[in-house]
Parts: sequence; structure tokens; C-alpha cells
Amino acid sequence: MDNSTTQEPHRVAAGKLAVGLVLLVVGGAMFLETIDAWEFGSLWHYWPLILIVIGAANAFEAARRRKGDGSYFLLGVGVWMLVGSFGFFGLSYGEAFPLGVIIVGLGAVLHAIIDVPQPAVNKENEHERQ
Repeated sequence: MDNSTTQEPHRVAAGKLAVGLVLLVVGGAMFLETIDAWEFGSLWHYWPLILIVIGAANAFEAARRRKGDGSYFLLGVGVWMLVGSFGFFGLSYGEAFPLGVIIVGLGAVLHAIIDVPQPAVNKENEHERQ
């Protein structure tokens, strides 16, 4: 008889991976600019993409776990800042704000639909079991 147990495949935490990769890239870019090895100049205007990448990765991870974590808020702020800073579609920060609100609202609705309710733990019963 085989005593081996079946294990779930290891899942990579997309949010943590995105945060780590963003920190590595930003840190490397800052180091290269500090030692005058590479001039980034106008690339720093794309900083809202950092918020978008981290927010999207965390939102994906939360959707996969079927548990909301508010990452859609970070995603909405990133989109708002990117659209406003570059004037996409001719929108300023004030005019682009509703796009961020729409993304946050869509995230809230999505998680309201797909989240699995967590069972309430009664602390009194938990102490009795110990």
C-alpha cells in the first residue's frame, strides 16, 4: 500500500510576487540612476503603473482565494493617477477621478458576488474546547 499523501500544487502568491518584483525593479532603477549608469528621467512619470501592477496582482490573488482584501482600491487609484497624469482621453485628475471610483465599485461588486463567507468563530466556545 502506498503511504504517500496527495498534496495540492504549490500556488504562488501573485500579490506578494508582484510587490517583490516591483521593489526589485524600482530599487535597481534607483541604484542605476544613483551611480549614473542609466538615466531614467521621464520613466518616473509612469509610477502609477506600480500601483496598478500591485493592485491587479493582489486583486487576482484575492479573486482566486474568493476573499476580498481591498486591492481593487489600489488598482482604482493607480488607474486614476495614470490617466490624470498623462491626460489620457483628454482627462485631468479631476475628470479622471470617476474612472477610479468605477474600478473600485466594480471590485467591490465582484467580491460581493464571488467571496466565500467565513464562518463566525465564537470566542467563548473556542476557549471551552481548549
